Amino acid sequence: MKKIFLLLFVVLFTSNIYAQQNAFQIIHVQAEENSQDNIAELFDNFFGAKKMKEGNAVALERLWMGGPKDMTHRVVFLWPLGGQGFEEGEVTPAENSAFWSDLINRVESWGPGHAGRFINFIEGDIEVNPYVQIWDIIPEDPESFKNAQLELVNSLPDVFKGRFVGFGTYDINRPDGATHWALVSGKNVDDHLSFVTELQTKHSKKFMKYIEDRGGVELISNFTFENLRFIR
Repeated sequence: MKKIFLLLFVVLFTSNIYAQQNAFQIIHVQAEENSQDNIAELFDNFFGAKKMKEGNAVALERLWMGGPKDMTHRVVFLWPLGGQGFEEGEVTPAENSAFWSDLINRVESWGPGHAGRFINFIEGDIEVNPYVQIWDIIPEDPESFKNAQLELVNSLPDVFKGRFVGFGTYDINRPDGATHWALVSGKNVDDHLSFVTELQTKHSKKFMKYIEDRGGVELISNFTFENLRFIR
């Protein structure tokens, strides 16, 4: 049975996004077969044509390896706390209803939703590096993790050039108990594997320092997705 979810509206990424300022909500969906292009077009026509408040954004992502069972896509809304949504008068109730009706008709089933905040976010090139790997985790010391991640990225600018790198919280409906998430983007699966290999071999001292400085981390899950749309 198809269900309507109230989805929150949306954030412009800056070089570093901090938890007290920016938030996100994720909804997982199982799209109808062969409906991906139609859903992407819906996003283009609706969000692309409307003016959102400063700092808002919406993303449509294709799940590849991992993620909730049977789910194929993620819809992600991002916004600066206290400033979510469209500019006043941009969307009428009829337009809003029409969009969600069209989307619902292209969704087989709806999965779990999560919401949280950003602690670190370093922007990259979404066109060059559209494939993102996310780790859902429970860090022993989130502050140490935050600092270690930033230090590693800043110490290897050529290695991380063009890659999104982030760290944040899950505050509502934590997936399997995960309290935090970390991510890095890349060109494709081979690029992600090559990236890890480079860190562990050519930059092993800095990588091991990062592992030591961040403290203990319990891994809950790990998955990848491809960014299909990112509309500001």
